[in-house]
Amino acid sequence: LVFTMTTLCAALLVASAALTQPPRAGLSRRELTQSAALTGASAFYALAGGVLPAAASLGTATKLEASWTSTRGFGGPAAQEGLVDASAQAGLIAFDESAYKAMASDRRRTPQFSKAIKERLAGHEGEWAVLDIGTGPYALLAILAAKSGARKVYAVEAVPEAARRARLFIAKAVANGDVKEGQIEVLDGLSTAVTLPEKVDLVIAEIIGTIASEESCYATIRDAQLRHTKRPNEAASWIPVAAQTIGSPCSYSAHALLGPPDFDWAKLEGAPVRLNCRETAVQILADPQLLEEIRFDVALPASGKIANAPRAVFTVDSARLLANAEVYKTETRSDGIADMAAFGTAVAGGLSGLALWPRLQLDEAGTIFVESRGVRGEPKKSHWTTAVVLLAPQPVPVKAGDIVTATLNVELSGPSVTNPPSYILTAALQSA
Repeated sequence: LVFTMTTLCAALLVASAALTQPPRAGLSRRELTQSAALTGASAFYALAGGVLPAAASLGTATKLEASWTSTRGFGGPAAQEGLVDASAQAGLIAFDESAYKAMASDRRRTPQFSKAIKERLAGHEGEWAVLDIGTGPYALLAILAAKSGARKVYAVEAVPEAARRARLFIAKAVANGDVKEGQIEVLDGLSTAVTLPEKVDLVIAEIIGTIASEESCYATIRDAQLRHTKRPNEAASWIPVAAQTIGSPCSYSAHALLGPPDFDWAKLEGAPVRLNCRETAVQILADPQLLEEIRFDVALPASGKIANAPRAVFTVDSARLLANAEVYKTETRSDGIADMAAFGTAVAGGLSGLALWPRLQLDEAGTIFVESRGVRGEPKKSHWTTAVVLLAPQPVPVKAGDIVTATLNVELSGPSVTNPPSYILTAALQSA
């Protein structure tokens, strides 16, 4: 297979355009990232004579860092599809129709919420009032709460079109005899702007992003603690009880294959690359650890730097390196690559950054969780993406036994939900 410079440049431009498009929350970016990037990557690899771009070599104690704001890259597609009131949603992450459908049909999410809601309302049928924050166009969790015995459900939705459609779904549920007339009331607006007729016994708030706090979780829950909840410091008042960001060092094949001077990852301006949780271009290098936790039953700050989980310490795992090399060998497009085994080993041995994903604790006892990836970080189907935070212009070589330490710092710029949080991910690599 022969590649000309024109072909390579065209492929790189396609990859660049794909990688710099605004990520669409909850959607696969396989078409945007893997296919386009690896089309260019195969040409680049062939022209380079079968040699990967030189990986960054920064010494035995390498410090790495990335920073971004939570809304970087979000909002455009949903606004274009009419599901977002741009003025009301300024500074907020927005969702399109495909994202709403993916959330509703997520088998790792919705059944767990259903179980938690039923268990929480058991024994309180006909008594408890419930607030569902961000009910969406299907009012799914609000209807589940009503069917589970809530006396009253206040379903709050900031997007006018989504609120209109939520009322239609509720009307169908009433017509089918699933809920009572007036049992669910849809309130238009942000939960931080509405005033409820009463304080509620239970708040359902599935407002958790790929990075747990990125969907204005702190501001929204803090306001609900102060204004909407009868017993804000009791875990029984919240579903979920806690939201976490889990992470692990990772390799990322597109990052290894495309690099300076022909391709500039700095165009992302620090924003994570967001990929389907089943994306094989990203492989985990060590056992996952906790990087961020937000407890809903603890008073939350309005602004300032958040004291997150202690610094995470990861050990690069030899078994993972071998398994990852096999994945890259067998699942990467092989146009122009003569030695796929060497290719897989080279890509697997590069630290691109940290992969981040959410984990939700839904009950007080810690028995009901929503896991967007497997407990060891293995790929699983989920509407949430995996966020890959790139920590260097090119992958940094790693080997089994190397130590990676990481801290995710969150800074809140004010109590309003329209003030997006900002993040600094700092990491260090120590050779074994």
